[in-house]
Amino acid sequence: MKWEEEDIEDLIGKFIVGEASEDEIRALRDWSALSIENQKYLDDSLLIFENAQLEDNSDFDAEMAWDKVKKQISGSGSKTRFFMPVWGIAASLILLFAFAFLFYQSYFKAEEFQFVSENQVLTQVLPDNTEISLNQNSNVEISYNERRRTGTIKMEGELLINIPKDKKVEWTIQAGEVLIQDIGTVFHVKAIQESETVEVFVQEGIVKFYSNTQSGITLQAGEKGIYSKTNQEFFKAEANSNVIAFKTHYFTFNGQELSTVVEDLKAAFGKEIILDGAIESCKLTVDFVNEDLETILSIIAETMALEITYEGDSIRISGDGCF
Repeated sequence: MKWEEEDIEDLIGKFIVGEASEDEIRALRDWSALSIENQKYLDDSLLIFENAQLEDNSDFDAEMAWDKVKKQISGSGSKTRFFMPVWGIAASLILLFAFAFLFYQSYFKAEEFQFVSENQVLTQVLPDNTEISLNQNSNVEISYNERRRTGTIKMEGELLINIPKDKKVEWTIQAGEVLIQDIGTVFHVKAIQESETVEVFVQEGIVKFYSNTQSGITLQAGEKGIYSKTNQEFFKAEANSNVIAFKTHYFTFNGQELSTVVEDLKAAFGKEIILDGAIESCKLTVDFVNEDLETILSIIAETMALEITYEGDSIRISGDGCF
């Protein structure tokens, strides 16, 4: 039988994408039996296309890929009388196409993670040993690519992130319209959707707090930055290290008013605490380390001669004044 180049191209293409009939498969076997070179080319074509399929079921149109290779072989439609050299070129083109595809997927494809915390604190360790802790009612979407040394965390709620000094990627946190770029650090971000502000507190290291339209501010250890959504302004404010207590379980109060103490406890434990009586301005100086809320409140009540009442999901602190 006289084999035409176009016929073989069509047979191999249909065979690779699983659309060849029994007669066409039989004809292709007859052609491959004519020489060792023909059989090798068919085997190589099958192997390349099989390896080009991805485990995560990413779309890869084998028929379209084969059509592109055929167009490169055929050029503007001219035919060649030298069959084997053309198929050698075709094999090289297919190999190049497949390797380019696999390289693109392995280099540019990022790992994706999504975490949601509801009524409890959630801590996760990422592939580069970066640790993130989500306070209650928070969520993150993470894109991580170690080859490109990039990582992005899109967040809502409250997050404490601890990035190791020997970090493998450059992390950027996206909280709505603002960005926080790490420079090797431990920092806290509070970005409640309903809130008018986004807050960043740096425990260790340095971060850049900015947006796509503003250069923003640089924050060092112990500093707090605030972004006003209404005014679209960045500024620094007095820092409060207790904002990370939801993760560390460490509180330090040095002459803070009871109203401030209660706000910190509410943020850390997610409980409704009500002050009843002229006690909001009472000042407290004490440290709590790894204590539960009930223990903390009992110590405060004993120290300040106050009464603690549990009312369903709420806690009421009452008293006549400061002592």
